[in-house]
Amino acid sequence: MLSFIHEKDQCTGCGACVAICPLDCITLVSDDEGFTYPEADSRCVDCGKCRDVCPMLRHIDRTEAGFETFCVAARHVDHAVWEKSSSGGAFSAICEAYCNNGDVIFGAKFEGLRVVHDYVCSVDEIAAFRKSKYVQSDPRSSYRVARDMLAGGRKVLFSGTPCQIAGLRSVLGKEYDNLLCVDLICHGVGSPKVFERYIEYLEVKYRSRMSSFTFRNKKQKMCGRFLEYIVGLEFEDGTRIELESDLYNRGFMQGLFSRPSCSECMFANMNRVGDITLGDLKGRYDVLPKAEGMENLSTVIVNTSKGREVFQLLDQYMYLYPVATEEVVRTQDRLRQPQSMSERREDFFEDLSLGVPIDKALRKHVVAAGLMRSMWHWLPDRLRYDIKRRLRWIRT
Repeated sequence: MLSFIHEKDQCTGCGACVAICPLDCITLVSDDEGFTYPEADSRCVDCGKCRDVCPMLRHIDRTEAGFETFCVAARHVDHAVWEKSSSGGAFSAICEAYCNNGDVIFGAKFEGLRVVHDYVCSVDEIAAFRKSKYVQSDPRSSYRVARDMLAGGRKVLFSGTPCQIAGLRSVLGKEYDNLLCVDLICHGVGSPKVFERYIEYLEVKYRSRMSSFTFRNKKQKMCGRFLEYIVGLEFEDGTRIELESDLYNRGFMQGLFSRPSCSECMFANMNRVGDITLGDLKGRYDVLPKAEGMENLSTVIVNTSKGREVFQLLDQYMYLYPVATEEVVRTQDRLRQPQSMSERREDFFEDLSLGVPIDKALRKHVVAAGLMRSMWHWLPDRLRYDIKRRLRWIRT
C-alpha cells in the first residue's frame, strides 16, 4: 500500500490516487480478501499528489450556507421503470430530469459478472446502471474521463458510493456547474473475490455458465408480504431461477465480507458529498402512515441548491411524498453510523484461505434467522407496522 496508508481500514479503494498520479505509477492490487489497494512502482517520485487527494485524509464539508436539506419519498410514474429498479426508480427519474441525449451519465454496471464503473451518453442506455450491486465496483478511468468531459463543457451526472463521489471531487479539485453528483445511502461494499467464488459455485450447482445475476428483484406475496431482495439468476442454457433467501445477500447484509474501511466509514452521516442522495425508503408505514399499496419507494435527499434545481423537475417523472428529514435519519442506520462487521468475518476469510468451498463457508458463518424472526418475516407489511406501533405505545 501507499506509505500514508497504515491500515487497510484507512483505504476505501476509491481510486482517486490512481487517477491523480502524473506518472501513472499507481495501480490497484487485490489482496487475499479480494479488495484492491493502491501500490506505487519504482517510477514514483513521491510528489505527494496521491496523499493530497485521498478522501480519507481530507475533511470534506459540503454544507451550503443558507440551504436546508430536505427529503421526499418517491416512486417513478412509469410502472415498467419501477419494476426494473431496486426501489422506487429515483435514479432513472433524476437522469431523465437532468440529462438530454449527449449528456454523460456514469454508474456501476455488470461487465460480464464483474462490477465496474462506466458511462453512457443517452438516458435510453442507463438500464445497466439500475439496481443495487452488492460488490465493490472498479472505478477504472472514470474520474479522468469525467474530468476531461467536464473541462470540455459536457454535462455530467456521476453516481456512486459516497467514497467514490468524494474521490471524484478530490480529483477534480474544484466545482463544476455542469456536474451533478448522486451518492447512495451505502450499506458497504462486498468482496469481488467472494462474489466470483459464489458465481463459480452456482455454475457448478446448476451445470451451466451464468449469464446474468441480479441482487434485487420484487415480488408481492399472496400473504400480503412484499419481497424486494429476491436474487435472479440466468444461465446460458436458458435456466432462470429466483432465490428468495440467498446466501451471498444474507452474508453481505451481515457484514461478513464487507471492505474493512466500511466499518470506519466517514460518510455514514448527513454530511453528504452528493448533490442528491438516494436510497430505499425504510420504515415506510412509520414515515408515511397513510401510504396505500405495497410497492416500495425511494428516499431522495436533496443536499444542495444544484440538487434542488433538479428536484424541481422530478414531479414530471415521479410521485413525490414529502417526509421529515429526522424520520428518514431515524429509520436509516447508515445515515447515523457505519456498518458493523460480522464477528465471524475473520474466521470466514480464514476458512476461504484454507480452501473451504464458498457455499460451506457461507453456511457456516452466515447467522441463521431464529424461529421468531422467520415468522416475523412472513407477516404482512401493514400488520408488522401495527404491531411495532402498539409496542412503542405500550413502552411509552
